[in-house]
Amino acid sequence: MKKFSFITLFIILLGFTVKAQYITPGNNQAYTLAELVDLSGGTVSFENGSYIINNALTISATDTLKITEATVLKIASGLRPEIFGSFISNPESGEVFITAVDTITAGQGFDGLRFEDSPSNYFAHTRITHGGGISLIESEATFEYCTFIHNSSSNTSNVINYSNCNPIIRYCRFVENERSAIGSGANTEGSPQIYFNEFIHNTTDNSNRPQINLGPGATDSIYIVGNYVEGFHDNVGGISINSLVGVGNTKAVVSGNTIVNNRYGYAQIGSSISSRITDNIILDNDIQNDPMLGGSGLNFYGANTTNKAIVRRNLISGNLWGITTQQVFDLDLGTAMDPGGNIFYENGNNGEIYAFYNNIAEDVSAIGNYWGTNDIAVAETYIFHQPDDGTLGLVTYEPIKTLEPEFLSFALLASNNPQLENNISGMIDYDNLTVTLDVPAGISLTNLIPTYTVELGISGDPASEVAQDFDEDVVYTLSTPHGTEAEWTVIANQQSTTFDLTFMVEDEDGVAIPGAEITLEGVGTQNTNDSGLTIFESLEPGNYMYEVLVEAYEPVNGSVELIDENLTELVVMDIFVNLNEINQKAIQIYPNPVQDVLQIKGLTGENNTIKILDLQGKVVFEKLLNNSKQLDISNLKNGFYFIQLDNANTSAPIKFLKN
Repeated sequence: MKKFSFITLFIILLGFTVKAQYITPGNNQAYTLAELVDLSGGTVSFENGSYIINNALTISATDTLKITEATVLKIASGLRPEIFGSFISNPESGEVFITAVDTITAGQGFDGLRFEDSPSNYFAHTRITHGGGISLIESEATFEYCTFIHNSSSNTSNVINYSNCNPIIRYCRFVENERSAIGSGANTEGSPQIYFNEFIHNTTDNSNRPQINLGPGATDSIYIVGNYVEGFHDNVGGISINSLVGVGNTKAVVSGNTIVNNRYGYAQIGSSISSRITDNIILDNDIQNDPMLGGSGLNFYGANTTNKAIVRRNLISGNLWGITTQQVFDLDLGTAMDPGGNIFYENGNNGEIYAFYNNIAEDVSAIGNYWGTNDIAVAETYIFHQPDDGTLGLVTYEPIKTLEPEFLSFALLASNNPQLENNISGMIDYDNLTVTLDVPAGISLTNLIPTYTVELGISGDPASEVAQDFDEDVVYTLSTPHGTEAEWTVIANQQSTTFDLTFMVEDEDGVAIPGAEITLEGVGTQNTNDSGLTIFESLEPGNYMYEVLVEAYEPVNGSVELIDENLTELVVMDIFVNLNEINQKAIQIYPNPVQDVLQIKGLTGENNTIKILDLQGKVVFEKLLNNSKQLDISNLKNGFYFIQLDNANTSAPIKFLKN
């Protein structure tokens, strides 16, 4: 039998130890998985199109593991790669898939990823499954467009567990993970930014943990904005922020979230938390159905009045309780200067409506909220406070917000209707309950998608952004939570495909010329009225030639083009001047304007015939002048006239005004 010396055995054991793990050199280098295959001595391998981490892997401080292509990375059972440097998973296209080697056998997932003192990490378009969670210890990380599904709690209580850092998590999906999706410890600080994510049926072990389970915040505010949180397991809440051990001074913004079907909606527990809770939809968080254990849309449990919340414009419905308060709390649900605008309806249990159960000794201002009714007396019955129990604080809720079944806006948006070049805003008639849409010519009415807005809490049928056939009027039914309904008729008016062409005829001084004869090619002839106007109606788009004739004026010829709107064509007429005009330039009349007697200067010879014409070219006065150089016109009505001198075939009109 061959014997081994102690030194030989030590070398063998040392060799085994070296092969059992790989630590990058820490020389400020970025490594790819392919490079680690070559460098790690088997810790990282490539098999059947996937990279596999077989043994312990550490990314040293200053080093980076960088994945920039669509990749499958599998990690063996029980392993948890540690990152002290940086980890970048950001494929140029496709997805990075990080999962366990064995995804079938229970308990064989990998133990997750651990980041410690890691300055910068970035995950995008990355799917992580069957791991033990991501632990961020004083390590900054951003997650965008990532998916986390079927991860366990083998090493953390949350899929992303942060400690003394501020992760950014946005546009991600967390689905059916064993514990909370995002969370931290009670004695560590952090202010995550959680934007526009989906949280679906997490905490599958049905433990008493919400899907988002945050501890005390750091210097920056916590942001929980635009997320969708849907529950399934009856012990699991929606969102919680708690500070139970007196750590930190938490500031939080909770806005624009939809929190539905959880054990409770949002809970704020402890001390030194200041939050602003706005524009959330908190719906049907009653799945445990035990009002003594949960079911609040909003729950505020304070250790003292350093726990504060401002609550505005939330829709809270279908919960066992709308809002509940416990212990000590500073709660603002609306003031006279800043009304709450919150909408409460159909919150209750055991046959009673509980919009607000104020179970604290502090008074609460709750002005300007809708409590499920427009009747103040009824609203009082939905609020439990000092009149019901003298030890409780008084809720000041008048004036209340009322709801009416009315549209705020109704429109056809070009973004939803590609056939439109511009948005079309409906004209709302509140007296007759109608909305009128003026739709351009040539647009089909059979498949238009309207968008409308109503007050929060009002429901509409058909719903907004549902295609309708507007060849016929469409009836919309708007309803309030307290049962008031109104039927609105929406009318789509198709704008005409024909247009009107108006002619305005005047002289060079801007005076209207009535009786002008206008011939429009292919259409016909019309005369202007006393205002110098005539309208050719219902013309097809196109180019039209015209001629304008008026006695004593030069003819005018022109063209006009109708495209997509009614037009007005201005025609200015010049006084007719014949070839002998130059001979008449010496003749003058004065004064002009004239009242009774018109003086004529420059007449030569005898037998000069004087004619006076009105603006329609009609002769209203005629006289033969011999040696006289003046003309009595006192019998003429006030207005513009032309004087015409006929002498030796010479005729030149001269315009004057009698007043």
